[in-house]
Amino acid sequence: MSYVFSIRPLVHDQVLPAFALISLFDPDLDLAKWVKYAEDIIDENDNGAEQGIIAVQNDLRCIYGIAVFRPKPDLRKGRTLETENFAVVDISASRIVAKLLLRGLEEAGQKLSCNCITISLLQPLMRRWLREPGNPAIELFRAAGFRGEQMRLRKCFSA
Repeated sequence: MSYVFSIRPLVHDQVLPAFALISLFDPDLDLAKWVKYAEDIIDENDNGAEQGIIAVQNDLRCIYGIAVFRPKPDLRKGRTLETENFAVVDISASRIVAKLLLRGLEEAGQKLSCNCITISLLQPLMRRWLREPGNPAIELFRAAGFRGEQMRLRKCFSA
């Protein structure tokens, strides 16, 4: 059986099912915090805020990819679409879910007049790497109380 995937805004009745996907990438995440966080964003978006949660869903509304976005000023790059809680489960070799989610973010960024998109990936391997001893730069930040959580990627649009 094949599914048709599409990009849609996350709605209230999908907040709990979306937690299953998000928690795969961040097992320490608390359900109650996720529900409040996601519902607040959905409510603010419904009231005209320039932020939102998009999801790649199949025709049965099962969620395979999700990302939270909001535009923010950036000193060097100008208006940037900041993306967090980017999570994808892509069972096909074509990476269709990831490609759709990235396309949805690019469309949101262009619609919101952003110059760039920054994506913070929830990536447990990156967190483990940052906890390992031996890197002097990492040790400096660790000694100051910082902990590695996410990996950030940036794409800027052509002028």
